[in-house]
Amino acid sequence: MIQFVALWLLVRVAGRLPARILDPLAATAGTIAWYASRRIREVTTDHARHSLGLTATPTRVDATARASARAAALYYADFARAGGGPPEPIAEAVIDFQGVPELFDAVDAGRGVILVSAHLGNPEMVVRALAPFGLCLAAMTEPLAAPRVHEFVHRIRARGGVPFIPATSAGLRAVLTHLHRGGTLAMLVDRDVLGTAARRMFFEERAPMPSGAVELARRTGAPIFAVWVPRVGPGRYRVIVEPVPLPSPTGDREADVEAGMRALVAALEAGIRRWPGQWFPLSPIWGQATPTGTRASNGSVE
Repeated sequence: MIQFVALWLLVRVAGRLPARILDPLAATAGTIAWYASRRIREVTTDHARHSLGLTATPTRVDATARASARAAALYYADFARAGGGPPEPIAEAVIDFQGVPELFDAVDAGRGVILVSAHLGNPEMVVRALAPFGLCLAAMTEPLAAPRVHEFVHRIRARGGVPFIPATSAGLRAVLTHLHRGGTLAMLVDRDVLGTAARRMFFEERAPMPSGAVELARRTGAPIFAVWVPRVGPGRYRVIVEPVPLPSPTGDREADVEAGMRALVAALEAGIRRWPGQWFPLSPIWGQATPTGTRASNGSVE
């Protein structure tokens, strides 16, 4: 109930503010949360250590971790704005599109297309920005535990006319049908929200990495594109679409999935390294984060 009330107030009150006012307030709230919450500090610092690499200085790691907390707060500001008033025209919100012609070529091939992204910048802008292009777009999302919260959040997400399909058994059947019909599917792949993923190398340490996008691509023949929506100013974004080159299938399903996952993870790492301060997952990816832990040569946290 508390979570629902907080989200309702966020949308109905803060969501009515213009970006030039709401975004600075959100950034300040994110910075305060980083200093006030030990958990947020530990998680974002651990993620920054991984994305920046072992040679990053403590000063840079802390600065990136604080930026990640601000990015999370700005994401919630974006969500509030999406539900608090009429949506801003995409032509005003997105200052630049890159790589879209290649995406159109893939859509025209008729085998379906899978768009992957991470919790970076404004990932939900992927749906809003590309929906007007007639891609027959749907998005796969995690079911939220509280039904009332789930209904509220997804009602706002669906305002752009794009269906959101839950990551369930029934949802899997629906997305397979969608792809077989030539549709485009968007999904976030940097966090194991269902708790079922195998551990794979991610920024030089094993982490549970979901393979659903690669398995769907192998089953349907749909190509995968990484889509990044970094924030470039209050309420302003850039959309960058890049193909993920999957190795040719060999007929060995398990080997093909692992080879595809290596390509997918490499694409994720490359995008996150470009904007590490805008990568904002607030749940530990590699396991329990510690404020002073360092990675050992075997990938463990000490």
